[in-house]
Amino acid sequence: MIDKKREKEELKEKKKNPQVELILKIFGRVIHYKSFFIFNLLIIVTIIFAFLSPQMTFIKQENLITMLRLTPEFGIVTLGMALLLISGEFDLSVGSIFALGSLVAAWTYTNWGWNPIVSLIAALIVGALCGFINGVIIVKSNVSSLIVTLGMMWVYRGLLLLITGGFPVYFHPEHKYPLFYEVFTGFIGPIPIQMVWMIGITIILYILLEHTKFGNWILATGSNKDSARMMGINTDRVKIICFMILGLLSALAGVMQSCRIHGAYGVQGEMLNLRAIAAAVVGGTSIFGGVGTIPGAMFGSLIIQFLDSGFLAIGLSMFHFYIALGLTLIIVVFVNLLLRKARLPTW
Repeated sequence: MIDKKREKEELKEKKKNPQVELILKIFGRVIHYKSFFIFNLLIIVTIIFAFLSPQMTFIKQENLITMLRLTPEFGIVTLGMALLLISGEFDLSVGSIFALGSLVAAWTYTNWGWNPIVSLIAALIVGALCGFINGVIIVKSNVSSLIVTLGMMWVYRGLLLLITGGFPVYFHPEHKYPLFYEVFTGFIGPIPIQMVWMIGITIILYILLEHTKFGNWILATGSNKDSARMMGINTDRVKIICFMILGLLSALAGVMQSCRIHGAYGVQGEMLNLRAIAAAVVGGTSIFGGVGTIPGAMFGSLIIQFLDSGFLAIGLSMFHFYIALGLTLIIVVFVNLLLRKARLPTW
């Protein structure tokens, strides 16, 4: 009886203090949030490489800045890929769209003398158009996205090489438009502005997925397309829009890289498709659709970049990184499959 009275008193005190209730509620959400595990994994990876690298060079300011500059160039693509995977599809042509967006911006600025902002808009339109084409072909033909996007990957890459003849197209907006150049390559305090772009896009897509009706449609479409259709959701439209968002973000990331390396090159974006899918999956997105978070995808891209830089910091080659990346991807997919069969929540 005494214990029950005490419990009732404690409950009354909590109800009287709404701030305590709010803090406990927020803390509970953070602990149970799917991305919390991925964030912890990122911290573990950072600590391991910090101690393994000579004189802890891995966590020195120069190396951290370099990693934060490079991550968004495929991390932004990873965010769009995560959204598409949640809808139940994936896209192997993102690397070619990435390079095509870079080419459009560089070509229209250097050869046609366009304002770089107009060139950027043209690149984004081309990226979204490529995504639209991919989406329409897939939803109207009912052919697997694996086959369609694999074919379009070569189509877009071939178009790029046909236009350039395999030669680079240089891009130097910093001479006439230094502000445009700084917007994609500068710093805000000690933080590379590329990372600010990535965080901003993460917030936008997080709100879209978690707090809008369209986000609910994406989750429903990826979980069970037939059930979503019975609920009145236009699943074809949802998937096409997700393809367009991914295409637009791929082109944006391509322009970002072209500003940093001062040009568009035929080999840009190669292997980006597999890298983005791997980062999204490591970040907790299920390849089966319907499961995933946008912050998790951001942390996943950071983990992939930290693994890449970490292996170099401890004196191992890219071959070791590819082995580790492949094993990590297989393990994550296998664990998610086991959890799915056991009807437990995937991370």
